[in-house]
Amino acid sequence: MDHFEKLLAEATAKGSNGIPGTVVAVVDKEGKYVYKKTAGYKTLAEYALPMDFDSTYAIASCTKLITSIAALQCVERGQITLDGPVDKLLPELTELPIIEASADNAEKPPYTLKPAKKSITLRHLLTHTSGTCYEVMDPSVAAWRTDRGEGPKWMIGKVVEAFSTPRIFEAGESWSYGTSLDWAGLLVGRLNKTTLGEYVEQHIFSPLGMNSTTFHLEQKPHVREELMTMFARGPGGELLPGPSRILADPAPEEMGGTGLYSSVPDYTRVLADLLKESPVVLKKETVDMMFTPQLAEGTSAHSALIGEDRDTYRLMVGGTSRGLNISFGLGGLVILDDIEKPDYYKPKGTLTWSGLPNLVWAVNREKGLALMYATQIVPWGDEKSHAVTQAFETAVWRNLSKSA
Repeated sequence: MDHFEKLLAEATAKGSNGIPGTVVAVVDKEGKYVYKKTAGYKTLAEYALPMDFDSTYAIASCTKLITSIAALQCVERGQITLDGPVDKLLPELTELPIIEASADNAEKPPYTLKPAKKSITLRHLLTHTSGTCYEVMDPSVAAWRTDRGEGPKWMIGKVVEAFSTPRIFEAGESWSYGTSLDWAGLLVGRLNKTTLGEYVEQHIFSPLGMNSTTFHLEQKPHVREELMTMFARGPGGELLPGPSRILADPAPEEMGGTGLYSSVPDYTRVLADLLKESPVVLKKETVDMMFTPQLAEGTSAHSALIGEDRDTYRLMVGGTSRGLNISFGLGGLVILDDIEKPDYYKPKGTLTWSGLPNLVWAVNREKGLALMYATQIVPWGDEKSHAVTQAFETAVWRNLSKSA
């Protein structure tokens, strides 16, 4: 770990313009720390306090794993199946039209809309094959929003109002990173006649002792008190104060794709549970499914996942995704063959994903280890954060896993 620790210390040194304060941890199947490290400072102030291991973060898309687990609990309970239509439970989603870019660039508007023909299933939602997307990632959907005289609504904290945008393909016919898990979170609440927040508090946070995780900062004041400042990378590479928030606060609803605040000690409790022979929050056979590729090789969905050098998951694969053997499981990206690059290594069998302010998590059951890298800097994919993240993962999988 020497190279990583040296790089981390240099990057987080006061006045370095490297990366903000950072916390990393590695846990085993017993939930014990194999390694943990805290570096850097909470703010840019001259007398800024150093980071605490218990610092809390807006974890953004790391929320998606928690929502996936909640939805799979509903499957285990027999409330829903993975492949049954969700039309009656989520009519607002299933009634959304399919949008296509117009062939004639001179045509106004530059897209056409048509009714969807295929039903959406929970499996589609958990694997990002429902056709939903983040509107800022698709020009046609962005144009549709502009034509309505509206701006992006992802920060308003209301699932139906924010994410009722046209879908970009029929369910199951492709792959696109988007709002599927926000809809899945709404589904969990409706199935259980409660809210997603109340559901996960009872069925995930409480059983695992996650006292510093919440959708609502006003409900757990200590989470707000420990919340790390958000930073931003300036145009010249300098480290600057970032946005005061990336989500609505207070949150009017729970956003199952992006809405949680948590800490490294809390989140690694979930990761460690996925390593156990007898997990607390799911049955072992359900966890097995999470690590199983859900997109069959040769299908249009799998081709869409691997067919581009996608920036979407560069933090999870050490840069370019071109030529890698990967798929999507129920909760994250699945690495099917070792990723070996000159400055990066990630073993096969790893389930992994990230969060907008450059957080990353990964679980490998064969190695018996799970890791988390947490900081708060935008934009996503920050190069300086990326370099430190790569060094951390490589050190963990090449060194610590040998003694696991």
